[in-house]
Amino acid sequence: MKQAVLFDLDGTLLDSLEDIALCGNTALEISGLPQHTLEEYRGYIGNGVDALIRRMLRPEDYPRHAAKVKLDYMALYGDLCAQGCRTYPGALEMLRALREKGFVTAVISNKPDPQVRMVWASTFGDALDLAVGQMEGVPVKPDPAGPREVLRRLGEDVRCAAYVGDSDVDMQTGKNCGFYTIGVTWGMKPRRVLVENGADSIAGTMDELAGLLELCRAAPAGAP
Repeated sequence: MKQAVLFDLDGTLLDSLEDIALCGNTALEISGLPQHTLEEYRGYIGNGVDALIRRMLRPEDYPRHAAKVKLDYMALYGDLCAQGCRTYPGALEMLRALREKGFVTAVISNKPDPQVRMVWASTFGDALDLAVGQMEGVPVKPDPAGPREVLRRLGEDVRCAAYVGDSDVDMQTGKNCGFYTIGVTWGMKPRRVLVENGADSIAGTMDELAGLLELCRAAPAGAP
C-alpha cells in the first residue's frame, strides 16, 4: 500500500502571511475601511476565506461591505497565486525527497480550490501529487470531509501516513480524521497551541519533519 503525507498549505509549506495581509489590506483600502497589522492577520487565517473576510471587517461594516471586500481580495490574491508564491526554505526540496522515497504528497487547504490549483501549478508543480482547496458543498477543516476526499482521489491503495500542519485547526483536523498528526513550529501558531490541540509530534525544522515522516513510514497505520 502506498503511503501519503497530507499537508496544510499556508504556514506549513507557503510563507504566505505577508501576501495575505497585503491583499487583505488593499481590498479594505479600496472600500475605505480600516486596515490591520501583520500580527492581526496571523490570527485571522486558518478557517477559510469567508472567515477571513468576516474577521477583517468590523461588525458594523460586515453586512454592507463583505461581498465587495471578498471580491477584491479574491482577485488580488488570485493574481498573486498565479504568479508564484513564496515557500518556506527547504519545503520544495523536502517534498521532492519524499516523492523519491515513494511517498505520495498532497495538500488539503481551506484556501479556495481555484487558488490552491493556481499555487500548485505556479509554485509546486511535480513536487505534489495532488492539491485540493475548499470546495463548495464541502465543509472547511477541521471537518474531516476534505482530507477524506483527498485520499479518495489518491486511490484505494493509498493510506495517510501523517497529516502535517501549523495550527490548532490542523491538529484538530488530523484528530478528527484519525491521522497521525505532526505540528510544525515555523508557521502561524506557537508550539503550545499545537500541543494543546493534540499534535502527536512536533517538528521545528524541515529536516526534523523529514525524519518524523521516515518513522511514520516504518510504523503501522496511525502509530509511528
